[in-house]
Amino acid sequence: MTAQDHITIVDVPARKRRDLEWILEESFEGWYLMHSRRTLRDVEVVRAAMSSGKPVGLVMLKTLEGSVGYVYYIAVAKAERKKGIAKQLLADALRLFKASKMEEVLASVEEDNKPSEALFASEGFTRTSFGQLSRLHGSLHTLNMYRIMTVVPGEVLLRKAIA
Repeated sequence: MTAQDHITIVDVPARKRRDLEWILEESFEGWYLMHSRRTLRDVEVVRAAMSSGKPVGLVMLKTLEGSVGYVYYIAVAKAERKKGIAKQLLADALRLFKASKMEEVLASVEEDNKPSEALFASEGFTRTSFGQLSRLHGSLHTLNMYRIMTVVPGEVLLRKAIA
């Protein structure tokens, strides 16, 4: 049995999301911790990776403009890292977005966070830019998506088209 065999991924209703804050505290600091806590409370969808009834990771998801999905945060408990849980959470997110008829998914990562960028690249995400998205969606829609995503200096935007 692999570490991934005992993981189930479940929806987390808003009233139970506080139980996941400890994972954010192990994963983020400063501005990212503050923003991830607020996002956890307010975001449309939170999915948790569960092992033996205990949450060990989470992903936060939102629909942007029309058929564009956004992966806000993926976080995994320190003791459970490097076991493929983040990859399972991302694959689950992509399945949900595809089932919801999303045509593309965006994510942003800190420019120097190579492990996170590699995770997204393993699922087919590539770097994109405001200009490239503007050509696809128009400047006004792209500006609105950036505002919703809260992309900040020092982050790179990643994109994956899904069919």
